[in-house]
Amino acid sequence: MRAVFFVLVAAILASACSGDKPAPGSTASEANSEETLKKNCADPKWKEQNLGLWYSVCRQPLRW
Repeated sequence: MRAVFFVLVAAILASACSGDKPAPGSTASEANSEETLKKNCADPKWKEQNLGLWYSVCRQPLRW
């Protein structure tokens, strides 16, 4: 029983470490996501549907 447990743990750890390589062309996708974020933050309908996400991502912090 212990051997099965250790084999499962080893398999999970090995699979978790295998995908650490960044995707090629990640800078283009980052620029695209920034444009999408700006567009979504400016859209009042999107804000209404995703209010929690809007507060965490789009809202400007309070300035005292």
